[in-house]
Amino acid sequence: LHDFTRLNPTVFRNTVQPMDADDWLRDITHELDSAGVDPVDYVTFAAYHLKGPAAQWWSTHKRSLPAGEVISWEDFQSAFRARYIPQGIIDRKQEEFRNLTQGNMTVEAYQREFLNLSRYAEDEVTTDARKQQKFRRGLNSDLKLALAVHDFANFATMVNKAISVETAQMEHRDSLKRHRDVGSSSGATQKRRIWLPNSVTMPHVPVPRPSYAAPRLPPPPPRPRALPPPTNTTPLRPQDGLCFKC
Repeated sequence: LHDFTRLNPTVFRNTVQPMDADDWLRDITHELDSAGVDPVDYVTFAAYHLKGPAAQWWSTHKRSLPAGEVISWEDFQSAFRARYIPQGIIDRKQEEFRNLTQGNMTVEAYQREFLNLSRYAEDEVTTDARKQQKFRRGLNSDLKLALAVHDFANFATMVNKAISVETAQMEHRDSLKRHRDVGSSSGATQKRRIWLPNSVTMPHVPVPRPSYAAPRLPPPPPRPRALPPPTNTTPLRPQDGLCFKC
């Protein structure tokens, strides 16, 4: 064990990513094989490199076993996978990989997510050709169309070509945007050139307003003068023919 630790083997503490635990199990197995450790000591050497929460888990797991039971390397791997690589999470990650598309990601970001999730579904990308096919299927339609007429020797070459096409498309879109901005600004300047001379350089000449006078009504006719009442100097009498009964 002392000689093995001098090789600085990988230490495992805890993780929330199942594939990190799977990486440690694969690495420690390779290191044990490469160091020539006796398979009988695999469990002891590997458990020694569990630290923190992982060491606590292993201690609890051993106490749950019957006293004196010998733990084989296969038993250790099964218990470790059940704790840190549950099948339910593996199934979920496999479904994410099947439904993965580029969307708003760049080709580079899409490649990283593709490779990360493909580790959970290695059966679906067993060959380089199948990996290329799955990667093409998730690309955006414009990139997929640009790569459809090409065959690539390997996955890395196809990804590099997709990045080059994406870069060219981005430069083209930026160029169109610059032309639109220049056109809109020149159009606004042209409008100002047409309008400014008429309002600034030409003298302001007041426009005479049309004279208008409301028609006058004719003056009212003169009112007739009131005639003075006739003067009666003689008082009226009954014999004058007047009737005073009414």
